[in-house]
Amino acid sequence: MSNWEKCQERFPNRTSLTEPEKSHLSILFDNYFVATDQGQRFLFAQFTNYILWSAGPTHPWRYLDDNDEVLEEVLSAHYPDKEYIDNLHILKGTGQYQGKDVKYSKEQQCWVYLNNRTVHIHGTSTSESPGDDNTARIEELLERTETIVTAAIQKLQTTSWPASPATQKRLIHSRTQSATQASLLPTPPVSKGKAPAPIPPRTRTPVFRPIASTS
Repeated sequence: MSNWEKCQERFPNRTSLTEPEKSHLSILFDNYFVATDQGQRFLFAQFTNYILWSAGPTHPWRYLDDNDEVLEEVLSAHYPDKEYIDNLHILKGTGQYQGKDVKYSKEQQCWVYLNNRTVHIHGTSTSESPGDDNTARIEELLERTETIVTAAIQKLQTTSWPASPATQKRLIHSRTQSATQASLLPTPPVSKGKAPAPIPPRTRTPVFRPIASTS
């Protein structure tokens, strides 16, 4: 039997938690319950290998085995990169990163924005807000689409497409019609045994100049 099971067996009068009691729990706790003992309510929680207890929201958490108080430094040590988180709430695991509200995800073991997108803390070049992440995805998609379209256009320009059957039929008909029309044209006469008449030479038009008077 585990220590947690022994605790549950030791305090069998368990009941439902009130809203103030729920707000007193930490997201780092693995298990928890509230029980009454001698007419008083007590909160119990499992934190790693330790069993903690508290007398209520206005009281601190203590170790069940030695009754020592659980320091905030012990809880905050389980938050990664806590030095980058402003206004860290130790129990709720909430805060701000670069002006954006963030929360700690125990399942993912990292900080996330309120829309559950991962917060990239290390390096300003990789740190993105939810809006920046969406913009980067859209730009990447547009660039990829433009590359695909450009490649498709280049392929179409270099590809020699065969003529369709209808086009081939029109070409054959046009050629046949041209040949038929050419056969109907009159054949120019050709003189037999006689050389073609020479072209008469061009005559120069004389230029008359006035005769100078001798008188």
